[in-house]
Amino acid sequence: METALKSTSNAQKEAFRLKFAAGLLNPFSGMNVSVRLGQLALNVLSRWSIKPLPPKPESGLTYLTIGGRSHWLLLRESMFSLYCSWKKLPTITVVSDGSWSAADFHPVFSWWPGEINVLSREQIITDADAAGERELARYAEASAWGLKIASIVLLARREPVLFVDADILWFKDPADLLGTSDSWAKPRGVRESNCYQHREMALRFCPEVLQPPFVNGGILALGGEFLSAEILRAMVNEALTDPDDGAFEQTIIASAVHRGVGLLPGEISLVEFDDINRFRHRNMKREGYYSRHYVNWMRHLFYRDALRLRWRSVLSRNYFPSE
Repeated sequence: METALKSTSNAQKEAFRLKFAAGLLNPFSGMNVSVRLGQLALNVLSRWSIKPLPPKPESGLTYLTIGGRSHWLLLRESMFSLYCSWKKLPTITVVSDGSWSAADFHPVFSWWPGEINVLSREQIITDADAAGERELARYAEASAWGLKIASIVLLARREPVLFVDADILWFKDPADLLGTSDSWAKPRGVRESNCYQHREMALRFCPEVLQPPFVNGGILALGGEFLSAEILRAMVNEALTDPDDGAFEQTIIASAVHRGVGLLPGEISLVEFDDINRFRHRNMKREGYYSRHYVNWMRHLFYRDALRLRWRSVLSRNYFPSE
């Protein structure tokens, strides 16, 4: 046990090594206080390894996520928040964008007490080709946005999956909101207040996505077909004109949600940006949200909240599983 603890601790420290920027301590640098606190929290998290955690009951749910090597710290903290807030643990499936291998990944995440499956980008592309969906394979090969769509489409055909972006933290167990996975035959997503859709694509395939409430692509529950084959092929073909434009991916997901069951209960996730520069930002527990999606320009708030969860776990000493 001591050897395993030392091994995973060393692997994490090596993976997340970060040079401390002394300028963070300069009160006259002009840096926003919220950003400064976020960067300080990142420095603490990068040096604070997670010890192997005790097992929990398994839910049987497949929890799908995707990321590059630069997303590992986000994923680690997201998984830790899941462990602390969920009563039963899902099976984790992580899709690599090609910047890391399973051999790189497992030592860093060996603290996780449940099962983790790693899929390579090549596996997703091969599976799409084998299914006769060359356009989807090309999209997965061309960009991370395409890889995300292809992973959801292919895996949800085999079994119910909950897709969750790596930059999401969990604060409560969403089991009751999600319902049983046998009711996930059509896509369900989460809402946000901003419209980040490709307007021309939306007007052609699903104009409803341009009207509030808008759909965020950070969480998706599905155990069946994502979209009809004809519509999926046409939308992916259009996305291939500029595969690095994330608005195409958001519009494809939003269209699938509108053509599916629709939105999950609003409290399952907060996707808002009104507190991005505040010293005292929004409190998910107090507001009753089960998770929060910290999109690109909000990463400093992710680090602040992740560090708060870590300290809370130390103080509670039982990872608050009963909440």
